[in-house]
Amino acid sequence: MANFFADNFSDCVALAVFLLAMCPMVESKIAIPFALSSVLWGDCTLSPLCAFVVAFAGSMLPSILMIYLSRFIKNKTSGFVHDRFTSFMSKHFQKNVDKVSSKTNTFQKCMAIATFVAVPLPLTGTYTGSLVAGFTNLKIWQCFLSVLVGELLSCGVMLTLCVLFENSAFYVLLASICLLFAFLLANLVIALISKIKKKRDVNSSFKD
Repeated sequence: MANFFADNFSDCVALAVFLLAMCPMVESKIAIPFALSSVLWGDCTLSPLCAFVVAFAGSMLPSILMIYLSRFIKNKTSGFVHDRFTSFMSKHFQKNVDKVSSKTNTFQKCMAIATFVAVPLPLTGTYTGSLVAGFTNLKIWQCFLSVLVGELLSCGVMLTLCVLFENSAFYVLLASICLLFAFLLANLVIALISKIKKKRDVNSSFKD
């Protein structure tokens, strides 16, 4: 496995990590252990500092765009995109938006967003944190700074886990991938059950 990655991507390890960190749900949670896994890269493994910087930069790059996008849609009152997006937010992240908005001052709101981003789980991170931040009444720079602080903490947690023991980065990578797939599978099963239940309710209403 190390030979495969080293032979095919050894000249662009940092670029591969950067692009991986830009992916939604993946971000630094998977990009950092991916960059530090000597099982995959052999002698081409990035240094901890380089992995931290590259993964952090890649995961933060989409943040400002997501903040502006969610703020733009929030300020609109109607439209196909607005309705679909607000419906998506209400279904998945409205509780987080309400939790942040319920804080009494700006500092507490910023800390709530930073904490949300800092937890290295599939439904947290810069993408979802930026979307949630954009739907609050915080200023754009406050949203971005909150996400930035949270991502720094998240990268720090992942880096610490990856350097604790020899080859721990590879096991952290496997655990992160398994967690991501488990989350996606659970959401798929829930969506299918919901669809079947809805279909049954429609059929029963026709019978009545």
